[in-house]
Amino acid sequence: MIKKQKKKEKKLSKAKLWAIISACIVTLFTIALIITNIFIPVKYLASYCVAGDRANKGIMRVTFVDVSYGDCIIVELPDGKNMLIDAGDGSYSNNSKVIKQLNKRAIDTVDYLVCSSVNNEHCGGLTEVLKYKKVNKVYMPYCKNKYITDGFRDFVTQTEISDAEIIFSEYNAGFTENDYFFTFISPSVIENDGGEYAQLNANPSKSNRNNSSAVIWLEYADTAFLFTSDVETKILSFLVQSYEMATDTGDYFIPLEKCKVVQLANHGSEVSACPEFYDLVRPEMAVVSVGENGGGSPSVPVLSDVINSIGDNSLYRTDEMGNITIEVTASGYTIK
Repeated sequence: MIKKQKKKEKKLSKAKLWAIISACIVTLFTIALIITNIFIPVKYLASYCVAGDRANKGIMRVTFVDVSYGDCIIVELPDGKNMLIDAGDGSYSNNSKVIKQLNKRAIDTVDYLVCSSVNNEHCGGLTEVLKYKKVNKVYMPYCKNKYITDGFRDFVTQTEISDAEIIFSEYNAGFTENDYFFTFISPSVIENDGGEYAQLNANPSKSNRNNSSAVIWLEYADTAFLFTSDVETKILSFLVQSYEMATDTGDYFIPLEKCKVVQLANHGSEVSACPEFYDLVRPEMAVVSVGENGGGSPSVPVLSDVINSIGDNSLYRTDEMGNITIEVTASGYTIK
């Protein structure tokens, strides 16, 4: 009887020992996760396990990141600075892609962050970037209603608690630095009572949200990019008309006909068809950031307009090719 009791106690002691060991392992693992999360967000841990691929100085590298139906453009500037234009819709998979691409380029600080539109597929992922990366300057729409979309609400809230300098995106805002030039050619200035921002703040319709999006010019070493965000035909036509009028007097400050790379507006949506815009710009290549969607983008009319201007072999799609990278040097540009 005594022997049986001792055996039972021995078994209990082993069970207690394993329980203690298991508890210690769980505790240590939890502590490790907490410590790791201080330096690296655990939920994006895989996005930090990447090999470096940073552009050399003197090269401007522009990458259209495949975030499905959305926009995300990472620009490595020739002086070592960088720019992030949009970051997808804020889904976990797209956030992981964006953070991975930033880490791949050793970007811990975003010098210039641009929110081109209040639409979710552009601003949705910027909140996570602001959380996990230091941001120096933010260019954003002048929208008085931060609740206009869920993505814009979260982005504005995170921007307000960040240390970033906030600049509103409007005509002629931007800078020239170290041989590269960045500016907005739309929307018009905030003070314009009939401008795109005035219409957006008076009536936040889908069309007004689209048309208040940013049209951006970026130029280096005689290679210029036009990023068109979500603008519709109305804005593209206005750009053509105002350009033709201004060039007669020499007042327009951007040589649109010197554009080499254009981003198709609104993911190639039919509401953004504008053949005269592509006839004016006459780019050497076009990029459309698009993925699965219920709106029929990119539409056949838009694709036809672009192909008529540049040819079938010069149209690049993220849904077919994944990330699209263009490197610009003093001797021209190459597609990677």
